[in-house]
Amino acid sequence: MTSGYAAFGAQLVWDTADILELTSLSGPTESAETIDMTSHDSSDSFREFIAGLRDGGELSFEGNFVPSDSTGQIAMHTDFQAGSTKAWSITFPSSLGSMAGNGIVTAFELSYPAEGKISISGSIKVTGKPTLTIS
Repeated sequence: MTSGYAAFGAQLVWDTADILELTSLSGPTESAETIDMTSHDSSDSFREFIAGLRDGGELSFEGNFVPSDSTGQIAMHTDFQAGSTKAWSITFPSSLGSMAGNGIVTAFELSYPAEGKISISGSIKVTGKPTLTIS
């Protein structure tokens, strides 16, 4: 029995607008620092840790550049230049759920290959705690 899901149809929203024509979307990669709690009483001479501060991570995206996407791609670039913190969300395909939070655009790149399409790529640094909702 197969239990995987196709990723086709995932959607990134920045502020309140869909980011059009994305071809790849990943993250955020959440992580946690660890605090070493090892003492002379630790069992079997093994280090012991507890969770420290957590980081909401970063998400990355790639896609086709759409210069007419004024409320999506172009607004995201404007927010990057202004250093604005905005709401973001990723809607999973097949009504599986979503992930959402606030973030800052930390990278925004246009690429112009001689034998290819103009593409967009970038990343959003999550600020605060992201929320995962499963439908």
